[in-house]
Amino acid sequence: QQKLLLAQLHQAQKMESLGALAGGVAHDMNNVLGAILGLASAHIKDQPPGSKVQKAFGTIIKAAERGGNMLKGLLSFARQSSAEERDLDLNTILREEVRLLERTTLSKVRLSMDLDPGLWLVRADAGALTHAFMNLCVNAVDAMPENGTLTLRTRNRDRDWVEVQVEDTGTGMPPEVLARALDPFFTTKEVGKGTGLGLSIVYSTVKAQKGKLELESEPGRGTCVTMHFPAIQGASAPIEASGAYETMPWLGSLNVLLVDDDELIRSSMQGMLEALDHQTTLATSGEEALAKVEAGLRPDVIILDMNMPGLGGAGTLPRLRALLPKVPVLLSTGRADQAAQNLIKNHPFVTLLSKPFGLDELQAHLDPFIG
Repeated sequence: QQKLLLAQLHQAQKMESLGALAGGVAHDMNNVLGAILGLASAHIKDQPPGSKVQKAFGTIIKAAERGGNMLKGLLSFARQSSAEERDLDLNTILREEVRLLERTTLSKVRLSMDLDPGLWLVRADAGALTHAFMNLCVNAVDAMPENGTLTLRTRNRDRDWVEVQVEDTGTGMPPEVLARALDPFFTTKEVGKGTGLGLSIVYSTVKAQKGKLELESEPGRGTCVTMHFPAIQGASAPIEASGAYETMPWLGSLNVLLVDDDELIRSSMQGMLEALDHQTTLATSGEEALAKVEAGLRPDVIILDMNMPGLGGAGTLPRLRALLPKVPVLLSTGRADQAAQNLIKNHPFVTLLSKPFGLDELQAHLDPFIG
């Protein structure tokens, strides 16, 4: 018994270290992807429609967005990202998944859709579940090298749960492999073909959505992953606005104070703001931003990075709010953890701007402030 407890303790310590490492790597990579996505989206509209350059920028944007979704899954696995929850129809999520994969991954197998038309809604993070379902579909297709059938199934269960199944007719797993299938970095694929994190991220995602996951598999008979999510009981209340936009709009272009310690982000975001005809004042730290405001700068909007040396976003925001009580602040971060959520909750006129983001998303956040 003591050996078992020690083994569990060591595993928990390893997972905690892995989570911290994943969170740090994801934050830095989100900055890199944010710069790529920002510059590409700022310049794509200047290119002739159908030109090679426009198509190239489009590919860059899609690649950066896909990378951002992968990092979101990694942050969920590390439990350093808060869920962006809303009421969801899981049938819709699965249909969108099929449309995304049907010309590539799913073209290699026969697809069977068995979706309950009266499926109850669940409250969950659409992005996290989309990534989880994609992982399961890709794993299932990989397990069926000589064609096969992939079945996506949904059902209402026991008045409280919505069930989703992803089932394949592939090679299946022997008991010793099945027992370790959810372990991080465990994989039977050859080097370079997989990280061993796919099922671990799926499991962590399902648990984060207050769900349950069961894995059944037999050699030669395929694998079935069954997930249960709590169903929404009764009519759900509409999601309330954060209050970030409950202020008077300004006329004309905006004067934006951009506070970020990363040169790549400052450069790309300045390019996006200029493309949107806004004026930009740059600050490389919270301390520099506060000094500019104390010297008389009066921005219309502040874009504040969360993770910086010195005061950082958490230390800068309350000081900015004391100097400028009603100026809207977009809290920009690649790691939307609980600390970021607490800042938004505890300070008025603050909303989240998750990295990486492109021109359209930035414009959507700024447009409410323009008359």
